Amino acid sequence: MARILFTVPPLTGHLNPALAVADHLSAQGHRVAWAVHAKQIGDKLPPRSWVYPLDAEDQTPALDAPAVRGLESVRLFFEDYTLPMAERMLQPLEAIARSFRPDVMVVDHQMPGGALVARKLGLPWATMVTTTASILRMSPMLDAWVAQQYLALQRRYLEPELVVERPDLSPYKAIVFSIESLPGAAQARLPAPYVFVGPAQGEGRRPVDFPWDWFRPDSKKLLISLGTVSRDRDTRFFEVMMAALAELPEVQAVMVAPDALAAQAPPNVLVRSYVPQLELLDRVDGVVCHAGHNTVCEALSRGLPLIVAPIRDDQPVVARQVIDAGAALFMRHGKVSPAVAKASIEALLNTPTLGEQARRLGGELRLAPGAAGAALEIIELASLPVRDSRPQRPTLAKVA
Repeated sequence: MARILFTVPPLTGHLNPALAVADHLSAQGHRVAWAVHAKQIGDKLPPRSWVYPLDAEDQTPALDAPAVRGLESVRLFFEDYTLPMAERMLQPLEAIARSFRPDVMVVDHQMPGGALVARKLGLPWATMVTTTASILRMSPMLDAWVAQQYLALQRRYLEPELVVERPDLSPYKAIVFSIESLPGAAQARLPAPYVFVGPAQGEGRRPVDFPWDWFRPDSKKLLISLGTVSRDRDTRFFEVMMAALAELPEVQAVMVAPDALAAQAPPNVLVRSYVPQLELLDRVDGVVCHAGHNTVCEALSRGLPLIVAPIRDDQPVVARQVIDAGAALFMRHGKVSPAVAKASIEALLNTPTLGEQARRLGGELRLAPGAAGAALEIIELASLPVRDSRPQRPTLAKVA
């Protein structure tokens, strides 16, 4: 059996696909270990997981909502979050890899430090790509800036012969949790051996209690979510949606938002800070979201049309992809009014072509191999040779 080391950032949208893949690998008898920021996401890992903490004394860089949008927000995320985290994790993760002695590493695309460690130790490794925006060239200026940042990081850690232009994407396999028809061919991609496996379908998540009897059988139903990172940053969007829904009593909406907003919700809006999203998607008629890649794919997998209100980072790119595919409407997150929100919801629920295109994409997504297919791709890499200088078998990590 193979020894497989996962490293992912402390972000739910990145952890969930990794959990699903790790579940398949563990079920097949492979030894899975996690190099993660355990203080932040250790409680979300399966019981008795092998965990190597990456937590530093000064903790992980804070992930605050930037004041800028578009490509500038991508640059700031990279500069303020991805690069500092990579710099801090290089030495601890190298020690972990030398200790666990994996046959293969699985490295989230937002953890370039893991990619550098795998390259230094001569380990086969796969990139896990949780959003199709990560595989696209953004702009000549931004792409050149990213390459320069990676060049400087590599020169501080790797031997010169190991330095490459884009060390973040594996030369073995880049596993994309989407389908190829979503990014399409209109925008150039970064060079890598991509394998599109579709969404992980939520495997590995823990059950969540929910008052299912709140739903009326005769109502149209919506899920409204801005994701786990951004939902508590600004309540205006949620308040506007509540005002719009107050004028649509025939529609019921579950809103993933801070609990404090529950007091001002109209009777047809249920506010919960955490929900069983996949089970809800099986019961609703449409989704209003921030165009987070996981939420978009999970909604489309069930043939659900969307209203997308992108905020920052990869969200505008993903929003454009699903709009161009004919399965979503656009909403301006920061400037939408109750009247516009009401009209958009009515259009979402009464435009047949949106549902038709969502069901078309959903068929493709359901045919994709998902987490099970990703696990097979990883096992293929485990049989590849590593350097003869691989360290001796060490003591095992502590059990969390």
